[in-house]
Amino acid sequence: MGHGDATGSPLPGGERSRAKRAGEGALTFIASVGAIIARGAQALSDLMFVLVFLAFLYKIVMRYAAGDAVAWAEELTVVLFIWVVFLANGLVVDERRQIAFDLVYRNLPNGGRRRMALARNLLIGGIFVCALPAAIDYIIFLWRERTPVMGWRLDYVYACFALFMLAVIVRAIYRLALLMSARWQQGL
Repeated sequence: MGHGDATGSPLPGGERSRAKRAGEGALTFIASVGAIIARGAQALSDLMFVLVFLAFLYKIVMRYAAGDAVAWAEELTVVLFIWVVFLANGLVVDERRQIAFDLVYRNLPNGGRRRMALARNLLIGGIFVCALPAAIDYIIFLWRERTPVMGWRLDYVYACFALFMLAVIVRAIYRLALLMSARWQQGL
């Protein structure tokens, strides 16, 4: 016992297949939870974008119809737009819909695409993991500062960047797990 089977795995065939099924089930569960989170983030991003548009219209009407420059509306549009950009890019927009320089990637066979995708996710995920502590530290430091008009704490304003970074890291880990599974072609 302990030598495994002819495949070199320390697990007997039945246990290895159960472990493989459990891993596949975990990937499926994570994908479905991710889809639910993405739908919620999409709805929130849509709502914030509508609020950006309404505040922008209000600002225009007040400036030209009433002759009053409404500073809070401008600040609100900037803060909401920052949140829309980072929230949507981190939780809604799929990697395939991002702008990419893929002249080499798309001309590779599937095995080459897999290796390139593994390297890309290791690199991007690793960079974000390394940068996350410093980014969170700086965001926490910003509690001292406030927005000029509405007085909102800047750590709340820029907390969306930490959420964005965490989402990129989780997506990279998920994509790496998918690329190393039997369903690896779904990760291309």
